[in-house]
Amino acid sequence: MRSKTFMKCVVLQGVIAALCVGTARADGKWYDAVTASGYLQTSYTGNLNKPTDGSGAKVDTVGRAFDTDSNGFNMNTFLLQLAKPVGDDKYGFTTRFRTGQDASVISGGNSSFAVQEAYLTYATTAKLSFIGGKFNTPLGYEVVDSVSNPQFSEGLLFTFAEPINHTGLKANYVFGERLNATIGLVNGWDVADPDNNSAKTLLWQVATTPLKRLSWYFQGLYGQEFADSDSDQGHSERVTFDTVATFSLTDRISLAGQAIWGEESDDLTVTGDTSTTHWSGLGLWGSFAWNAKHVTSARFEVLEDNNESNLFNNGAFTNGSSNQTVKDITLTHKHMLTPSMGVRAEYRHDWSTEAYYIRDDGSNVRTQNTVSADWFVTF
Repeated sequence: MRSKTFMKCVVLQGVIAALCVGTARADGKWYDAVTASGYLQTSYTGNLNKPTDGSGAKVDTVGRAFDTDSNGFNMNTFLLQLAKPVGDDKYGFTTRFRTGQDASVISGGNSSFAVQEAYLTYATTAKLSFIGGKFNTPLGYEVVDSVSNPQFSEGLLFTFAEPINHTGLKANYVFGERLNATIGLVNGWDVADPDNNSAKTLLWQVATTPLKRLSWYFQGLYGQEFADSDSDQGHSERVTFDTVATFSLTDRISLAGQAIWGEESDDLTVTGDTSTTHWSGLGLWGSFAWNAKHVTSARFEVLEDNNESNLFNNGAFTNGSSNQTVKDITLTHKHMLTPSMGVRAEYRHDWSTEAYYIRDDGSNVRTQNTVSADWFVTF
């Protein structure tokens, strides 16, 4: 369960991405309150289709965010977080540095080192705070640190229908113990500096806990994402609506659901036409804790390209001549060896209405099966 309520201890899936608001020691310096945390993650991934380029050379698994290696061991991530909580001085900060294979995805393939987040927080009152810098998107149930998710592999909605981060300014207001809201202006989807256009993207979120075991979030984005030179000087706009609900059925059973819808006006990725395109998706998650050390989780997702959205040009929607629907079902078992060290084993089945996946002779097929395992330690 994720809670973004300010002035409380915020934990993303119970791992390291915590912002705990407290009071610094009156006789101490600001750096006395700075804490260090992080994690190390390695993995093995294997594609049972054994995809090649047709000549026998191995190629990557398609339709994935980080686990693209079709047969190999990987040093996914070493992440270091340095954070100062908001105290009597009314300000705090969070910086998160990542290196490893996954960092190249966050940096756009430019480097194996990435500044995942770096933002300042200023609390003007006990209820109102401002956050400025680079921060993770509010969209989606899954987060960029897969150790914080029920599954090892990031799902279809995370990979194709959501950004990873934003750079800009946002404000959060706490209406009460069960309700808070956020609104902000950012450069756009995964855009740091410089922005690729002169427009800005509006970001918003409403987060509430109407019942003790139920949390509900509604968030979205609206703004121009194409470059100025490619979008008729700002006429192309993208809007996304996203909602997530989490529910603890019992102390052992937790459930989550996500629904997302997006639209791109004057989508120039559609060959020979500039039309409005749409995509929509649904995700369901369920976890059962056998005991304190063993948890089994399942995920089902469906993502639809309603009218040739060709989203991002390098993902599920690569076939601009037809509407495409992709689905996945994933089973994951986690075993915690110690309170801070764990391993996960995973099986995932993907299928598509188009022959999108690759097999051992280089031809395309409609299904794909992968197995993976990861090992992680948090500190």
